[in-house]
Amino acid sequence: MSVVIRLSRAGRVHLPYYHIGVFNSRTRRDGRPVEQLGFYDPKSDKEPVRIDLERAKYWLGVGAKPSRTVATILKQQGIASSAWSAKKPAKKAEAGKTAKAPAKKSAAKKPAKKSPAAPAAKKRKPRTATSKARGEKKAK
Repeated sequence: MSVVIRLSRAGRVHLPYYHIGVFNSRTRRDGRPVEQLGFYDPKSDKEPVRIDLERAKYWLGVGAKPSRTVATILKQQGIASSAWSAKKPAKKAEAGKTAKAPAKKSAAKKPAKKSPAAPAAKKRKPRTATSKARGEKKAK
């Protein structure tokens, strides 16, 4: 089961309020979380974020991947990105720097021979508009 830490939206129109939770990656956006970690209120001045850092560290240690927004929130709260970024694959630019063995050239493949029993395919003329569709009149 792949687990992610992401936001689920609550609140009303133009006043969003988000719950931070641990979800199975296949659940819908506002589905039931495996565990509720906190909240994020972008419109609030008092306390925009509250998150249980111990549980967040636990889930990151187990292999849960945070969404981009949650990763930003966790960095602001003081959880280093090394907790989850160490498991990411190497970037393409770094992968290109490593020495690779030259690829072997395969022998040129011969075209498949047609069986003598099969009839030759007939060539069709390209379809064109009829004279009536072009607006031409019949010559008398």
